Amino acid sequence: MKIIATLLYSLAFVLSASGHSALSADLAPKPGYTIGRVSFEGGQPITGDIQDYSLSMTGISEAGVNISYSPIVRNGGYKQKLVPGQYRFNQLSSIKVKFGDKEYSLPLVPVGKHWNKSQEAADGIVQDFVWKPTGQRETYGAQANPNNATHWHGMSIGMRFQTWRSDTNKAPAVLPEGTQLIFTLKPTSKSIDGRELAPITVVRNWRPKDITTNDDLNDLPPANYELTGIAKLPDGSTRPILLQGRGVYPKFVETGVVTVDHDGITGGMWKQPFGWVTN
Repeated sequence: MKIIATLLYSLAFVLSASGHSALSADLAPKPGYTIGRVSFEGGQPITGDIQDYSLSMTGISEAGVNISYSPIVRNGGYKQKLVPGQYRFNQLSSIKVKFGDKEYSLPLVPVGKHWNKSQEAADGIVQDFVWKPTGQRETYGAQANPNNATHWHGMSIGMRFQTWRSDTNKAPAVLPEGTQLIFTLKPTSKSIDGRELAPITVVRNWRPKDITTNDDLNDLPPANYELTGIAKLPDGSTRPILLQGRGVYPKFVETGVVTVDHDGITGGMWKQPFGWVTN
């Protein structure tokens, strides 16, 4: 199972799983303040149609009062004066990005290991955040699973073999073990961060004896795509993969339409499902 990235985009976002970097190395703490920067992983300025940032900090003042702050991000950085006390950031920090006619609330990843530990305002608190359009999420020691969408920041497409064809009212042909499923995604838009994309090819193994017969397409740069695929059999022959996405039922088609869309529960991106078969 591998992703063959034919785009420089992916090289620009070689992301660590933990979000550690040295972005704050040259920011000196300012006593009585929290300061920091918000950027891509490598320190590049964030691009895209950014609507807002939401940073969330809580703590207890020296007088014993619960305090919360939401620092304002301007020009890739923030500076917030603090009441004397102890403070830490929480996991609610996010970036709001517009794509098409919808806004998406996506997580900002705190840099380093001290963001969720109490720190003294008097010492000054430095905390950077990064936006990861793609890359591995924190898995808390678990091995990253290519088929687990929650392990990845990028967009996910659910791919499910259909055991019944709604267009022909027949069971589809079952591919032999050892078949490879080769999916190609041709971008029809820029990515959510405003970058131009090249076509992406994703190879998945067909496992007819497993409960999950093939893996989903995870950690894609969020964008709109045309999706096509072929099944490459062990003997070297190929068959086109037919897709059933939103709006085409009961048909199966050779080219599926993938769109970035809103998840009404999380405020982020939905996982678009596709059924597939071959002739």
